[in-house]
Amino acid sequence: MAFDSVQVRFKDVVHYDSPFANTRVVPFVGSYFDILKSVVDDIQTEYFWFFANFMELKTVDTDYIPEQHEQKQIHVWYNTHPAGGSNKEGNVMLIPTAEFKKQVSNLKYLRDYKDINYHAHDNLYQQLIPKTAFKLKNPYTAYETNGCFYSWMYNQNLDASVIPDFYPSFWEDVKMYTWGETKDVMLIPKQKDLTQFYDIQRSVHYDLDYKVKPMDIVFISYDEPSAETRYKTLKQRFPRAKWCKGIQGQTLAYITAASMSDTDYFFAVFPKNELADEFDFSFQPDRLRNPCHYIFDCYIPSIDLRYGWGGVILYNKELVYKTTKPDLDFTMSQAHHSVPLLSAISNCNETPLLAYRSSFREVIKLMQMKPTVESQYRLKKWLKLGKGDNAQWLQRGAVDGKAYYETYKDDYTKLMYSYDYEWIKDKLKSSYPTETLD
Repeated sequence: MAFDSVQVRFKDVVHYDSPFANTRVVPFVGSYFDILKSVVDDIQTEYFWFFANFMELKTVDTDYIPEQHEQKQIHVWYNTHPAGGSNKEGNVMLIPTAEFKKQVSNLKYLRDYKDINYHAHDNLYQQLIPKTAFKLKNPYTAYETNGCFYSWMYNQNLDASVIPDFYPSFWEDVKMYTWGETKDVMLIPKQKDLTQFYDIQRSVHYDLDYKVKPMDIVFISYDEPSAETRYKTLKQRFPRAKWCKGIQGQTLAYITAASMSDTDYFFAVFPKNELADEFDFSFQPDRLRNPCHYIFDCYIPSIDLRYGWGGVILYNKELVYKTTKPDLDFTMSQAHHSVPLLSAISNCNETPLLAYRSSFREVIKLMQMKPTVESQYRLKKWLKLGKGDNAQWLQRGAVDGKAYYETYKDDYTKLMYSYDYEWIKDKLKSSYPTETLD
């Protein structure tokens, strides 16, 4: 007597017809366990075959009859050929109907079934999963080219041989699989309108060793008097550092810095700061997050304030190149993420000009933001007289920035003047013509 059979129909796979005469076709929804619970009451035979439509069963013994001591077992055939990927939670099963009905109400997962017999098969053909190398600047560009139900994604800096011998399981709901500390190897299910891999609700992570390429470091200076000294210190500690200097215009300076980098992200370091001792540039962008800039904390001793202003920034090169017409803040003109890791100590009060320019710009940006408790606290700290060298210039810049914003808050063109360092320098000189600014 031929057994009943159930073929689970997946989308976006190579389809193989069932070799059985009596086959019920059901769409994949949820998990194999969900499907089994919904179909088992309709089975008329002692056993029934259960398999995915991406499985070609020509090498499976479809006349298999369990031995007497195996009659209550679920028999699972799984591939062990390395070309196809391996997972014991396979996609071809022979299930004892009565025993499954008996146990099903007490099962939380399919693997909880009391007796499962796993049959290794060295030539069981299943849907091959394409392997796609991604660029770190935007993994989603590579992901969107995939037309298969799953896709292997691996960092282009790695060799494809690092991809493990693995196949996704459908015994539970669909999941994302990741490997390694930086998740440079991923097995991603196909989903529509995916904005970031974190949108996939379920995921499983495994350890895997591979070398991670560090991000480039670019020191960006304009007219800061301590630039050369601080670059030499940076270069001594981190020989891979490069120097982008003297480029007039912030936008051009950032784009120039990006062009100097050979990695998809680069750390930007600024000459107003001294690096925090513990900051070592080992941070890596999150592969599961949407492409963005990463902003690290900076401590400003003169006003006793710590947040992202003035800190090291890990820039996404692609986003830098796209920012040809930034808002008041270049970094925040694109997607960005704050990392509460102290990267630097600010010396923004080193000269009257640096102090004035720093506070003038930052206060305008803070006032343009939608007010929050945090932003209002920061604004208050900038406007208060601080301590140390040029504290009065830091406060004057803040007070003048506040007045300037209140005058021109409805004139964005005028507000954008604050983006120009030379304009601020001229404003400082014209506002305080009798003061010594050296």
